[in-house]
Amino acid sequence: MAQRIRKGLTLLILFALAALLTALFKPITPTVAPIQPRASTQYWEMAGGYRIAYTVIESNQPEAIPVIYLHGGPGGYIHSSIIETLRGLADDGFDVYLYDQSGTGLSDRRSPPKVTSFAAHVADLKEIVAEQIGAKQVHVIGHSAGGLIAAHFASANPDRVARLVLSAPAIIEPMQFTDDGRWLNEQRFATPAALNFIDVADGYAEATGIGQLPLRAIASIAIAQLFNVRFAPDIEVDAALNTMASGFTRYMVCYPDKVQPEEGGGGAYSRTGANFFPDDFDDHRDKMRVAPMPVLVLHGQCDFLPYAGMAEYVDLFPNARYQFLPAAGHVLWWDQPAAYLRTIRTFLVADREQNR
Repeated sequence: MAQRIRKGLTLLILFALAALLTALFKPITPTVAPIQPRASTQYWEMAGGYRIAYTVIESNQPEAIPVIYLHGGPGGYIHSSIIETLRGLADDGFDVYLYDQSGTGLSDRRSPPKVTSFAAHVADLKEIVAEQIGAKQVHVIGHSAGGLIAAHFASANPDRVARLVLSAPAIIEPMQFTDDGRWLNEQRFATPAALNFIDVADGYAEATGIGQLPLRAIASIAIAQLFNVRFAPDIEVDAALNTMASGFTRYMVCYPDKVQPEEGGGGAYSRTGANFFPDDFDDHRDKMRVAPMPVLVLHGQCDFLPYAGMAEYVDLFPNARYQFLPAAGHVLWWDQPAAYLRTIRTFLVADREQNR
């Protein structure tokens, strides 16, 4: 009897091992077609030997100060919807640059994975402003994780940024906690009851959990974080991220019918945070406190990011204000494209009027 039990257990272990190896080595099948270049797609050749893809919306009568838009993520990309939404800024005389951050969209995937770090994204923005565009000053619009990149760049280079728009910006890192482990911002910044937020945070957290990815993608992310090497190729882990995004975007709007289809530009090794928030993440709060540029913080009623995260930006930047957009989710322009453009346009045009 004991021998039969041992034999059964051995077969069970072998079966489980075979299933595990199959899951680890079976290629990931895409459900979203990979992103393709647009007619407007151009490329910057960066000093580090890699390319960054961008689109520029040119004005017939450009202002001296161009606009740069930073997408969210990490691992997001320039979706065609934001190009169309911000196209109206060209009517006000602004050239608008929108680019896929390194490792995402149509930009190059670089190796090893940890080379695409938060600091590298900030450095890319600095090179783009100074060398690729050659602008003395820019207006910067940073959305979600791109908002944190924008805030770091603006606070480190205040002479380069005329005005800063933080569109549903990511929570400032490193987060600060009380002695008993509670997030300090929740105690410092009470949510105004009059804003009447709609809570989607739990749904978003579940839809973006690591368990939503196939085992091969999970293993690839873990190996990237631990050993700074790729297991599955970019095309496969990107496919897994695009599939997951097709599910979690329903928590980025107030109205489900406003969700727009994925366009296949996710950059999974960038999204993993393989070196995005290292233990020695540079805290820019002191620099933000003395950054003089006007700052607009936009926040939607159905955003999964909490008010307390937005309020810290307003508290730190001395010339910042908060703007609540009713009936808008995290991707504010999907629900409210006209209101989103109008709010940004009013803020940026104010700079032109003040300097005439």
